[in-house]
Amino acid sequence: MRSSENGAEIMLLRLRSRAPRGFSRPGNRRFVVFAPCRNAQSNDLPFNQRRHSETFGQIVRSDRLKKDDQLESDSGRVFDRDTPYITSSPFRDAEGVLLKGKNAKEARLHDLTLLGRVDQNVTKLPYEIAKTINNEILALTAPDRLREKAALLYQALGKDQIQKAPETGLEADAHIAALFLQDYAHARQVLLEIQKRSENFHPLKVLDVGYGPAVGMVALNEIMGDDYSPVETESYIIGRRNSEMKKRAKIILSRQVSEQKDTEETETEMTEKIEESEIETEAERVTKAETEVGSEMETETETESETESEFETELGSIDTSAIRIRTKLRDTLPLAKQYDLIIVNRALLTREYSFPRDIDINIHSILRLLSPGGHLALIERGNALGFETIARARQVMLRPESYQAEHGKIPRPYIKGSSVKPQKLRNEDQMISDEDIEFEKRMLRELEKENEEEEHEENEESEGLEDELVSDFEKQIIAEHGQATNEELKFEFEDNDDFELIEETFQDPKAAMDYHISIIAPCSHHRKCPLQLGDPKYYKIPSHKHRFNFCSFSKTIERPKFTMELKRGKRLATAWDKTAEDGFGLGNISKKTLRDLEGSGRPGGNNTEVGNYSYLVAQRSRNDEETIKRIDQERRSKEANLSKLTDIGSWPRIIENPKKVKNNVKINVCAPSGNIETWQVPKSLGKQEFHDARKAERGDSWGLGKKSVIVKSSISEDAKKKLDVLARTQRKSALKEERKKQWKKLVSSSEDDFETKVDHLADELATAVESSKKYKLQGKRAKFDVDPRKYDGK
Repeated sequence: MRSSENGAEIMLLRLRSRAPRGFSRPGNRRFVVFAPCRNAQSNDLPFNQRRHSETFGQIVRSDRLKKDDQLESDSGRVFDRDTPYITSSPFRDAEGVLLKGKNAKEARLHDLTLLGRVDQNVTKLPYEIAKTINNEILALTAPDRLREKAALLYQALGKDQIQKAPETGLEADAHIAALFLQDYAHARQVLLEIQKRSENFHPLKVLDVGYGPAVGMVALNEIMGDDYSPVETESYIIGRRNSEMKKRAKIILSRQVSEQKDTEETETEMTEKIEESEIETEAERVTKAETEVGSEMETETETESETESEFETELGSIDTSAIRIRTKLRDTLPLAKQYDLIIVNRALLTREYSFPRDIDINIHSILRLLSPGGHLALIERGNALGFETIARARQVMLRPESYQAEHGKIPRPYIKGSSVKPQKLRNEDQMISDEDIEFEKRMLRELEKENEEEEHEENEESEGLEDELVSDFEKQIIAEHGQATNEELKFEFEDNDDFELIEETFQDPKAAMDYHISIIAPCSHHRKCPLQLGDPKYYKIPSHKHRFNFCSFSKTIERPKFTMELKRGKRLATAWDKTAEDGFGLGNISKKTLRDLEGSGRPGGNNTEVGNYSYLVAQRSRNDEETIKRIDQERRSKEANLSKLTDIGSWPRIIENPKKVKNNVKINVCAPSGNIETWQVPKSLGKQEFHDARKAERGDSWGLGKKSVIVKSSISEDAKKKLDVLARTQRKSALKEERKKQWKKLVSSSEDDFETKVDHLADELATAVESSKKYKLQGKRAKFDVDPRKYDGK
C-alpha cells in the first residue's frame, strides 16, 4: 500500500506477525512505516546489484570513487580495436623490456637482493643429451632389468648413503638412468654460482672427478657455450673397471659442440695414427715373411681375441674407439699437473667406516693439483653424511680451531700444500721454555764475567810484551810521524758522500707461506661450522631430544623421457615397505594400486623432481709476493677489514625457506659471526625489504639487513658425550635386531617351502652368492673365456 503525503512517497508493508515496538502507527498494528523515500532508480544502486538488462553494454564505474565525488561524468574511456593501449611501468623501459632481472618477479627485487640470488629456475637437461641417453645407451638394456638394478641402487644409497663404482654395463646404465639427471642439475647450479661470484670466469685447465660419465664436464660445457675452447680438460672416472662408464661418457660428451676438436688437431692425430699403422703393417709383413704359418688353433685364438677387442670398444651400434673428443678420460689422478678448476662430484668418501680418514687423504690429493687462482667445487649428497663430508673437508682446508681470533674471510694458509713448512720453526721455538731462558741468561752473565777477567789479564800481559812485539822499524815510524789515529785508519769510501753504502738484505722467497685458501660459497665466514657435529653417527640415534639440522640445498629439474620411463611400474612408482624382507614389499601392493598402474599413463607421476645436495666452493689465492704480503698484513691486523665484511661473500646465507607471518618474515641464516641466527624482517623495516624477504628462498644470500636477531646456540661438549653413549647403545641394539631377523627367517621356513617354492629359494640363494665378495673375487681369478657380466640386462 502506498500513500502520498507532502509530495513524498511512503512505503507501507503489511506484517503477519507483531511489529516491533516503536515502528508502528498508533492505533494500527497491521502496518509498519519504514521510511519516506523516493522511488528507487537503477542508477542509484551499485553496479553489482542492478539488473542484467541495465548493466549489459554499460561502462563499469567505481562506486567507491563515485561515493567520494572523485568520479567525473566523462572519466570513462572507450578504446577501439585499433587504438593502441599505452601504459608505463617503473620496471620496464619505453620498449617494454625489463630493466633488470630475467622475469617480472626478479625485476621488482632490490639490486642487492638480485645480486645475492641464486638460480631458482627449473633446470632442463639439453635435448640432444637426453635423446642420446635414451636411444643410444638405455635402449640397449631390458627395461625390467634396468628398473630392478636402479631400485637396488636407490636402496643401497638410502642404507649406506655412499655411491659405489659401477663395474658392469648394466650397473653403468642403471647409474646413468637413476643418478645422472640430479648430478647434472647440482653440478650446473654450483658452476653457475662460481661464474657469478668470479670475474672473467674462463678456466683453461679443468679436471672432473666422479663415478659418473664426466657429469661435471657436461655441465661446464653447457654453461660456457659452444665457443668454449679450453687448453686441457680431463675427467677421472673412479673405479678399477671403469671401461663401461668411459664408453658412455664418450658418447654423451661427443654430443656437445665444445667437445669437438679443431680440424687441424684431428688431422694431426689421424696422420700420426696412419704413420703408426703403416709402421706396424710393415713390421708385421716382415715378421710374417720370416716365420712359418702357425697352426689352426693359433689362428682361431687370434680371431677370438680380435672379436673380443672389437666387442669391448663398441656399445650397441656405436664404435666408441672412433669417437674423438677434447676431454681426456683418465684412470688415475695425475701427479704433477695443476688445474684452474677441479670438480669433485660425490667422491670424497668411499666407505662410511673410514670417516674421516678417506676425506683427509682425498682432499690432500686434490688440493695439490689446484693452481694459484683456481677454484675447487666439492659436491655431495644432501643428507647428513654428505654434509659432514663437506664440513670435514672445509675443516681440513681452513683449520678454524687454530684461528679463532681472526675476523672476516682472510685466506687461510694450507700448510701441507705449501712449499714451506712453518711448523718446523714453531717446533724449534716451542722447545725453549721459560726456565731454559733464565738458565741461558745466567750462563751468559757468567760467560761475560769470565771474558772480562780474561781481557784484563791479557791487557796486563800485553803491556809487558808491547815493547817486544813492536819492531824497530815501527818504533822509528812512530817516533817520526806519531801514533796513527782512527780517522787515518778508515778506508777512502767511509764517511764519503761520493759513495753510497747499501746494506745487504737477503730475503728468502720461501720465507712465507705460498698456499692460501678461502671459501667462496656457501659459507659467509671462516670460523668453525656451527652445524658440524664431527661424526655422522650422531644423526642415526633415534628418539633423542636434540634435533640436528645440516646445511643442504635443493634444485628442481625437469624429467626427460628416459627418467619418466624408468619410474613407471610398481617397482619405482609405488611406496616401498621397508619392513619387508627385501626392503621393497612389492608382493603386498593392493589391487587398487595395481589397477591404477595399468595402461600407458603415469598415475601420480610428476614432470619435475627435486634433489638435495651439499656443496663447497674454495679458491686458492695467487702466490705472488704482493698477494702474500697483503694476506700477511690482514692476518696481523687485529681490526676487521670493513671492505671484506661488505663483500657479497660475507653476506648471511639463507639455510631454510623464510617463514612468513603477519607483517613479518623470519629468516634462518648462517651469519658472518659464525652462528646460526634468526633474522626478523618486519614490514616496518621497509616496503622493499619486506617484499624481498617474502620472495627469498633457501640458498640465497641476504644483503638488506634486519630489525632484530635471535642467536641459536650450538650443541655443547657435555651433550656430545651423552650422544656418544647413545650411539654405542643404538649400534648394539641394531646389530641385535639384525641377528634376530636373520634367525627368524631361517627358523620360519617350513618343509613345504622346499617343495613348492624351490625356484624362489634357489633364486634367493643364487643372488646372495653372486653378490658376495668371495664369489666376485673367485670369478676374477678363474679367468673364464666369457665374462657373464657382459650380458647383464641383455
